[in-house]
Amino acid sequence: MPGQRSCKPRRPAGWLAALWLALAAPAALGQALPPPVPATAAAPAPVPADPAAATLSFAQHGIPAEASAENGVLAKERALAAGRRLALQKLATEAGLTAPNLSDSQIDDLVDSIVIEQERTSPTRYSGRITVNFNAGRARRALGAPAPGGLPPVAGAAAAAANAGDPASTWVDVVATYNSMGEWLDLMRRLRGAGPVASVDIRAIATDAARLRLGLRAPAEAVQGDFAGSGLSLQPAAGPRPGEAWRLGLAGTF
Repeated sequence: MPGQRSCKPRRPAGWLAALWLALAAPAALGQALPPPVPATAAAPAPVPADPAAATLSFAQHGIPAEASAENGVLAKERALAAGRRLALQKLATEAGLTAPNLSDSQIDDLVDSIVIEQERTSPTRYSGRITVNFNAGRARRALGAPAPGGLPPVAGAAAAAANAGDPASTWVDVVATYNSMGEWLDLMRRLRGAGPVASVDIRAIATDAARLRLGLRAPAEAVQGDFAGSGLSLQPAAGPRPGEAWRLGLAGTF
């Protein structure tokens, strides 16, 4: 009408334009923006990961190793065996699994190396703490833990049976000789890792020699070459009954 001002509001410029649009066109904004999340809606709970499939620490640190025996060498051997077993149980617990019932030699086969963190020795006792470095592949198979990438696990019992191989068919008495604790440990590691050896029974041990009874998967004469391939020397002992007792040592020591 003449003489009257228009009632239509003017759109402000600059930053007020955004405020004006928000007040003047709420429906349009509602269509343009995604719907709000209800306050009561909860985020989906994360799916717990399979503990056996988690990344495991195959280096177990600070494992106590203690044992007593008639001499210090045997005490240390028993202590390290006990430490390896405890480390395997700890590894299984971390994986949420139950440690398989394996022999000392089977557990030793799962270990790549042992590091002595601290130790105290006496003529009949050994006490220390060790780091046990497991072989990741062999330890996973023994525990039945999934391998990286979701590969199916191997049951612990089946893995133990697969590692054990054929049972012993021949038993021989052996005198093992060595010049130091390091040689003794190296000899035992090689012996337990040798394919023809099914079992190792320590009958007596001293600072430079040990009396063993070996369970072999073939006659002693037939496995001498396999022993040599493992860095061991197996020879019949001289005496009135050759072949009944044997001499064992690291290759090149006799």
